[in-house]
Amino acid sequence: MKFVKFAVVAAMMSAGAVQAGPIQLLSNGSFETGNLNGWTTSGLGSTGTCASAGRDWNVARTGSATGCATVGNPFDGSYAAYVMNDGTAKTNYTLAQTFFVPQGLKEATLSWSDSIVASYSGQARSFKVDILQGTTLLGNVFSYDVANDSSTAWDARSINVSALLASHQGENLTLRFSNYIPQSWTGMAGLAIDNVSLSAKVPEPSSLLLIATGLLVAGFARRRRASAVAL
Repeated sequence: MKFVKFAVVAAMMSAGAVQAGPIQLLSNGSFETGNLNGWTTSGLGSTGTCASAGRDWNVARTGSATGCATVGNPFDGSYAAYVMNDGTAKTNYTLAQTFFVPQGLKEATLSWSDSIVASYSGQARSFKVDILQGTTLLGNVFSYDVANDSSTAWDARSINVSALLASHQGENLTLRFSNYIPQSWTGMAGLAIDNVSLSAKVPEPSSLLLIATGLLVAGFARRRRASAVAL
């Protein structure tokens, strides 16, 4: 009997020790497919150059792919995603991907790297990262009013989004990057992102198996006790 109890406790303790393993909720986060597979854009369909026509999100090997100010070359691998950060007033460039929030979510971290070059006057252009459910905004996780900056260096960002995702387990949500142009053609600017990751920790199948094993052993022990009483 003591052995049976020990087996149950050991199984449960072992399950707790390996209860969470990291999984990736996004696809093509480093854009190494050479395209925007898995992502959707604002759909502007333009490949112009400033200051004449906007250029939507696209994937390329070089920072000149913004069609405007040249930003950093790919940070992770051979490709990155690029977009113009200039254009006509009230243009909102968006890059988004829908993902599934797994059950049993323990922790979730959103990370990416961005390179922003700007030289303009007037109202600040904004870069935002949001999480939505359908068209409903659940939360803005990052916001940056783009200041004049001539550096092409990449900035690494990392944000804990566990609390935001915890109440949406088993649901589809959308991650959206966006940059907004408040005034028309007030100066050159470009934006790039790379190495996008949404890593989540969830119960591992091995821990669930250990728990099930412990419950089976406990059930077997109960049946043996019942049989002994009956005799």
